[in-house]
Amino acid sequence: MSPSTRAESSTGLRAQKKRQTLLDLCMAARRLAVERGLDATTVEDIAKVVGVSPRTFFNYYDTKLEAVVGPVDEIGNAESREAFIAGGPSGVLMEDLTWLFATGIEPEKEVREAISLVVELIKTEPRVLAGFMAAGVRQEAIVGELLSARTGAPVAPEFASLAAGIMTTITTRAVMSATDDTSRSLKAAIHEHCAMAARLFGKPDEK
Repeated sequence: MSPSTRAESSTGLRAQKKRQTLLDLCMAARRLAVERGLDATTVEDIAKVVGVSPRTFFNYYDTKLEAVVGPVDEIGNAESREAFIAGGPSGVLMEDLTWLFATGIEPEKEVREAISLVVELIKTEPRVLAGFMAAGVRQEAIVGELLSARTGAPVAPEFASLAAGIMTTITTRAVMSATDDTSRSLKAAIHEHCAMAARLFGKPDEK
């Protein structure tokens, strides 16, 4: 292995470790908040569960509420984003957006638990719902960046907002519908809900 290859491998491993710590802190924050309540959960508690220092926690999140909401700066994964920007995989924007969002639903077992925890928290913690709403605004900007990169020109904010809203609704309802049914793939549920949404715009067959 050449020095440059070793350096690239090391950089990739560091990025994976940072991403995993980001997710681990989020899941720990959600589990503790469900168990104890958000007010009774501290940054020190969350950090201890993950095995890092409180100082390290603040390298990833500014507050415990932000940790509960979790990372919203990425959609899909690096490979799927690259394919989407290049115009793939199908060339049909709605289908490709659905595919892009679906690639972020993994591993499914952890996603099911994460959704279940969020549902419980929203029932008892209005601040969590407000946090997710604020995260939605940030996600609109990210969707806009992806769409602009794909088309090669800036897209209208209204278009990005609409696209993000539609995909958030489809993804949320699909995951919720399949959360309790472990025999049903979450990714498949997302594609099924996209197909149902498409029926809203379908025209009756001509006789």
